[in-house]
Amino acid sequence: MDPTLEEHLESQIVALYKEKEELESELGYSDIDTIIHEFQNLERELNCLYSFKENYRKVNTNRIQIESILSAYIPNHRFHKNPNQ
Repeated sequence: MDPTLEEHLESQIVALYKEKEELESELGYSDIDTIIHEFQNLERELNCLYSFKENYRKVNTNRIQIESILSAYIPNHRFHKNPNQ
């Protein structure tokens, strides 16, 4: 095998192992299937959060009678069109 090709392949392998070690260090795992699964879970959670924010509005509790909490989330369809209510 050509020495330069061999050196190039070796440097690629070293770089791949370095990336794998960094993933293991930062995420606690380096398996690509696990990373993809975790990414998809985060994407689902984020979509759920955005959906929640679109469908609910945070209301100061002085507008409704609830004891022992500072604010509540109410579905937007429960409000009139007036945003000040």
